[in-house]
Amino acid sequence: MSASKGKKNPIWVYILIATLTLGVSFSLTITEVINKVELSIRDYMFEIRGPLSVENSPIVLVSVSEEADAEIPEKWPWPTSVHAKLVENLHRAGAKAILFDILFSQNDEFDLSNDTLFAQAIANAGNVILAGEIERIESRDGTELEPIFPIRVLQENSPNPFGLVSTNPHIDGYVRTYNFGRNYLGKSYFMLGIEGLKVYANIPDSAVSKLDPNSTDPYFHIGDYSILRDNLNSFIINFYGPEGIYPQYSYEQVIDDPGYTTVMEAEAFEMNIFDDPDFGTGLLYDEVFKDKIVIIGSTMPVLQDFHPTPFASGDFPRPGFEIHAHALQTILDGNYIRKQSELSQLSIMALAAFMIVFLVSYLNNQFGAGWGFLATIIVMGGYYSLAIYLFLSFQLFVNVSAILITVFLAQVGTIGYEYLHEQREKRRIKGMFSSYVSPTLVDQMIESGEEPKLGGEDTYMTAFFSDIVSFSTFSEKLEPKQLVTLINEYLTAMTDIINDQGGTLDKFIGDAIVAFYGAPVFIDDHALRACISSQLMEKKLAELREKWMHDGNWPEIVHHMQHRMGMNTGEMVTGNMGSERRFNYTMMGDNVNLAARCESGAKAYHVFTMVTETTKEEAEKHGNDCLFRKLDTIVVKGRSKPVTMFEIAGLRADAQQQLFDCIGLYEQGMAAYYNQEWENALGYFKQSLPLEAYQENPSQIFIERCQMMKENPPGEDWNGVFIMTSK
Repeated sequence: MSASKGKKNPIWVYILIATLTLGVSFSLTITEVINKVELSIRDYMFEIRGPLSVENSPIVLVSVSEEADAEIPEKWPWPTSVHAKLVENLHRAGAKAILFDILFSQNDEFDLSNDTLFAQAIANAGNVILAGEIERIESRDGTELEPIFPIRVLQENSPNPFGLVSTNPHIDGYVRTYNFGRNYLGKSYFMLGIEGLKVYANIPDSAVSKLDPNSTDPYFHIGDYSILRDNLNSFIINFYGPEGIYPQYSYEQVIDDPGYTTVMEAEAFEMNIFDDPDFGTGLLYDEVFKDKIVIIGSTMPVLQDFHPTPFASGDFPRPGFEIHAHALQTILDGNYIRKQSELSQLSIMALAAFMIVFLVSYLNNQFGAGWGFLATIIVMGGYYSLAIYLFLSFQLFVNVSAILITVFLAQVGTIGYEYLHEQREKRRIKGMFSSYVSPTLVDQMIESGEEPKLGGEDTYMTAFFSDIVSFSTFSEKLEPKQLVTLINEYLTAMTDIINDQGGTLDKFIGDAIVAFYGAPVFIDDHALRACISSQLMEKKLAELREKWMHDGNWPEIVHHMQHRMGMNTGEMVTGNMGSERRFNYTMMGDNVNLAARCESGAKAYHVFTMVTETTKEEAEKHGNDCLFRKLDTIVVKGRSKPVTMFEIAGLRADAQQQLFDCIGLYEQGMAAYYNQEWENALGYFKQSLPLEAYQENPSQIFIERCQMMKENPPGEDWNGVFIMTSK
């Protein structure tokens, strides 16, 4: 499909298409579905990039694991004295900051003195950050904020503010950003990672940016660290890899010293993993926690602290304390991900909409719809590749789905408009010309976009003529209505074959069919198609005869209907010919006349198809589907140059051995005939005669001619040419 070339579409139409495309695309990009798609594309960018190294990271994780719950005598929630032991050991091991991603908002249920022990350990360490939350609660009165803070004794003994641990997932439930904190009752509360960074880098509160919702600073500042904002109160976490890339130790390993007895030690034998260099790992002496930021969090499924993130799908979510780890690592490395601005996104969408609309329109008009579609695919693939490159090289997220939607809709809109426009043009031209111009020409005009005019051009193609044998006899034997019914059925069947083989019907002349192959659309194998058509028409006529014979309503002459066909290949003039007001797409020229002589000349040789040597040779360039045999070299009436003629004896795939034997003997007879070896020729022709399919046949013709030549030799200068004196 292509737009009409004859009438150019006004440019304002394409501007309107591009503008509408931009509007629709922008409306789609703000929907929840497309936002989820865009977020998933960004997650896939992490998969393409792969994990980053954290070999030199100061972050170490301690997990409240199922293994730990099995080794600690009391089941979760454990006595806070256990946490006191953890803090003491981590402080002893030289941890620089100890962050708890665990809420201690309830007093110890075993013994309140445990809370006192925990508070004393926090005070002695001086570097512990506890966790808190400010939950948003929906009620009848609207949205309310409910604080979940550490118990008073822990807060009073901690020299550091607690940190918030709530996540801020996107609409698909995935966590990709990290908040700075929240203002509540006139006071600012920062996230656990932010508070941990303050302790780790010894940053005073005065060196931390305030949580100002009206700030225009693109960075959030914490001492010497400048954090690139995503929104006013968050930044994009640059996840370094899948779960487990940070060193991680189970809780019971860190508290397992001579002062604490695990379940295994009580049941079997004593082993102190934390501080025994001769047994276990000796975590203290390996200095795995020295000068580290230690984050304690849960990996127990029962505590449900798991969140889907990039590298961690909803089926395999990531423990919450790892989110703090990756957020902290992003800040420590200054490894921020930037996001394309909305103005930049809208500008690229507008550029894409207008570029694709005009590009697709140009390519469709010049080369066809396939090129416009290919260009669209290339642009979409190129932009997606560019987006990957920008993320991998510059850690920049550009909106992929918005641009791809814009490009796709621009292509669809352009194709849709031009299709509707083309259909309207087709209806207009058909309405104007179908009553007096052939359907073939109408279709050609529609495709070219040019309205009909007189003229012609030289075309190398194959002309085809067919005629029913003794048709005048049919007219005498049949009633007019019967004759019309018979001829309509015959012409319909034959024309369908011509069209199916890529031929063009020129005209009907009574019972005769005039057609050509290779125009108005050129095809390389036009001669082969014409030859195959003639044999398919022979087979179809045999089927029709069988049908008419069993109908019982037709006279005997119909049961034996035959037709003759002639073809020639060469240069012919094709085009719109006729008067200024009424014309037809047809063919003219000497080679057309020769094709007509082939059809009429077939009668003289008692065959049903006759083709010129040019047609045979041209057909054989593209296949050996047809079985040819030479008939004669003749000078047809009205011409002076001799032409070698051939019969199409049938399709090679259908031929029986008898036919091959017949042609073999016949061709040996022809060779002897041209050598004036009349006796030898007669011998071969007499052997091929009983193998012929019809009583009247070429073998009989040449038996008679050899006998005549034998009695009246033509002389030594005879060239074998036979001059026909009738059409």
